[in-house]
Amino acid sequence: MNMAFDVLGESVGVSDCELAEALRTLSTDKRDIVLMSYFYDMTDREIAQLLKKTRRTVAYQREATIQKLRKILGGTE
Repeated sequence: MNMAFDVLGESVGVSDCELAEALRTLSTDKRDIVLMSYFYDMTDREIAQLLKKTRRTVAYQREATIQKLRKILGGTE
């Protein structure tokens, strides 16, 4: 099963069911930050400009969200 998320007007497909479910539990902003960072290989600065946030806020939210996803998925922190 492939779950798709809308990011920047495009559909990003996530084929790992467990990861897709974990991403679904996140707020749209936090999910978008993670998807832009890992699927579009965007820098925190580029993401910040698009979302009209500071680079530091994006970096913090990305790191905190990755930690949360690791916890949800049963990985180490």
